[in-house]
Amino acid sequence: MSPSLRALALTLALSGASPALAEDPAPVAPPPPSPQQLEQELAAVEAKLGVAEATLVDVERSYSQRPERDDEDARARRYSDAEIQYLLGNWGAASTLLYDLVSDPPFVKHPRYADALYFLADALFQQRNYIGARLYLRELLALPAATPRHRDALSRYLVISGKLNQFDGIERYLEQARALSGGAFPPEVQYTYAKWLFRRTDLAPSERILHARAAFTPLAQQPDGPYRLQAAYHLGVLSMQAGEMPLALFQFQQLVAPPASSDDGAATPPPSAARAVEARRIRELSLMALGRLSYETGRYDEALDWYGQVPQESESFPESLYEIAWTQVRKGAYQEAKNAIDILLMVSPDSQLAPQARLLQGNLLQRLKKYDEAIATYNEVIGTFRPEREKVDALLRSKPEASAYFDRLLGRADDVPDVRTLLPPLARRYAAARREVVDAQKLVADIDHGREGTSEARELADRILRALDARGLETFPELQEGLTRADAVETALIRAEEDRLRVEELALTQVLSQGEKDFLRHLRQQRESLRERFLSLPTTPQALQERLARMHARVDRLDREAFRLGTEIQGLQAIAASVRKWVDDTRLLRHTPPDEEQEYLVQLQAEVQTLTDLKVELDRTRARLADERHSAANTLAGEQALRGQYAEALKAEHAVLADAEGRQVSDAAQLVARAHALQARGDALKARVSDARDGLRTRVATRGRLIREKVLAEQRLLERYDADVRTASADARLLVGRIAQDSVRHVRDQFYDLVLKADVGVVDVAFTQKQDKTQAIQNVSSQKADALRALDADFRDVLSEEGR
Repeated sequence: MSPSLRALALTLALSGASPALAEDPAPVAPPPPSPQQLEQELAAVEAKLGVAEATLVDVERSYSQRPERDDEDARARRYSDAEIQYLLGNWGAASTLLYDLVSDPPFVKHPRYADALYFLADALFQQRNYIGARLYLRELLALPAATPRHRDALSRYLVISGKLNQFDGIERYLEQARALSGGAFPPEVQYTYAKWLFRRTDLAPSERILHARAAFTPLAQQPDGPYRLQAAYHLGVLSMQAGEMPLALFQFQQLVAPPASSDDGAATPPPSAARAVEARRIRELSLMALGRLSYETGRYDEALDWYGQVPQESESFPESLYEIAWTQVRKGAYQEAKNAIDILLMVSPDSQLAPQARLLQGNLLQRLKKYDEAIATYNEVIGTFRPEREKVDALLRSKPEASAYFDRLLGRADDVPDVRTLLPPLARRYAAARREVVDAQKLVADIDHGREGTSEARELADRILRALDARGLETFPELQEGLTRADAVETALIRAEEDRLRVEELALTQVLSQGEKDFLRHLRQQRESLRERFLSLPTTPQALQERLARMHARVDRLDREAFRLGTEIQGLQAIAASVRKWVDDTRLLRHTPPDEEQEYLVQLQAEVQTLTDLKVELDRTRARLADERHSAANTLAGEQALRGQYAEALKAEHAVLADAEGRQVSDAAQLVARAHALQARGDALKARVSDARDGLRTRVATRGRLIREKVLAEQRLLERYDADVRTASADARLLVGRIAQDSVRHVRDQFYDLVLKADVGVVDVAFTQKQDKTQAIQNVSSQKADALRALDADFRDVLSEEGR
């Protein structure tokens, strides 16, 4: 900068400079809006009130003023929903709706009660819950026989009895079916009737066979009948039981023959998938029956031909190989028999036939003079089953409590057991394969399922009561949505009030004193602290949905993280179970002292318990997240305080303007009058919002009271159910405990028999080998004697001449 300019700047600074250079120009105030512009703004306010009123009308019509459905209407609607789900084939949803419906005492008198029972039973039948379906069908059959569903229920009940093989008290139902059908049963009932006769034990064998044949024959003679193959197979079995082997052979041969074409040469249409599977199963059973009949009658080549037709994917294939081996033994073809056993042990090494097949394999090796291989085979059986037999013997000598043993048999490793009471894995597999043990396992599983069901129901009832106490409104999403929409309408009305107040202030600007303007400015500054939060409140259903979606997204993000942690806990639990199984399976291979092993198992169980506790806490967290997700809309409804504060602030500003209205000029009178009319309309709408909110809260209280009464009644029922389950569990423990002990003894005897036969086989091989060697020595000695005699004969003349 030059010295002259620097001097000039210093001079101006010292002299204070001129106002034009020292200060910025004052901002020019915008011109006040014209009356026409204010009219347009009031029109916009009126339009907002119109939108708010339309939304309020929808809230009143759809929520607050809609007539409440009485219990009869609710039951009718539930039945309608259940029937729709049933007709759509959604069996799970239909049964869930119908469970609650048929258990409601007032619904028993409903004209559609019988239909509901049948729909529920059929939905359970379609889900293969035959026991539950049979229970509700029996309840339906106890109604007067005039009910339209009686015939269908009777037929379905008899079919289920046949599937469950439970024919107790079936005679009276059969008589009812015969009376309703005019003496002739439909096919499914006829098949159940025939099976019942087939299984009767109160008749003499000849009489039972006679009646069962008469019942199965009409079914077997129907060319396209649904039970033709099953009935024909039973007829073949009846012929075997009657000792009529040629007839049985002929009947089974008809079942394995390829289907014949129709008379016009057209192929028979393919059966359904279910019937195709059943036909395949009947054919495989018939092939096995033909093989056994041929074997028993000494026609071994025919038996081998029938057995050889059993497909490899059949469940009967291992059994057919075993019987092929015995047929070859009868023929004296030991190498072919051994080949069949080798294939059996290769395709099904863990089957129940495998130990017997091993013994037969050793016998065949012995017959083939392969003594070392035979002894190795027998020793393999001994090495496999003798340690297991000794463990089972030790288990029986320790005399454990039957129920504790059976818990272990079912694989319940949720506590630290005494290692002496742990059933060996191989023995557990053989014991669990027995039919009575399988039935006992199913019984215990059903009881556990019932116990879990009552526990879950009790927890759900407690949760409902807690929700009614703590979260009343959010228990009813429909009413909660109505209240949320009412709050949105109130927010929109307050915004319209704010716009109307601004127009009124602009209209009265000329008559406001400076003090009133300053006071209004002060009130507005206080309101600004609430304005940002207030403007974030939704005012339309669309804005409500957008905000709910954002809140749900945040909750869902946390729930996904909780789910990920849950899978990690499950993985750790699986690792702990694997470690526990490794400890059990390698107990004989390790030399760990029992005290150290027990201490390790205690530590492992502590870790398992920690994981279990974490899983419980995580489940609770996820339940709370679900509650928070459902209560997101209620969070919006809880912002009433903010709206109240903002409305009060607007009311204070309006009080200042009200004092100035008496001084208004003629130009603003019309605007102020119109603004007052809009204010009155807004106040009326606010009153309607308040009435709607009160009506919704009243409905919440009424519904909550009714639900509470129902839940308390269900809790009383649950107490009775829980007592029944405890009684059934105690009775079942006594039953399955005896089954368990009998099963252990049976397995011990089975293992003992296998080891004994293998020991005898080893001795037999050694004795046969000794006999062979003795025979070889005797043969050599005989050959030596023969050679000496031949030499003596050859040299007899020489010796005689030498003597002369």
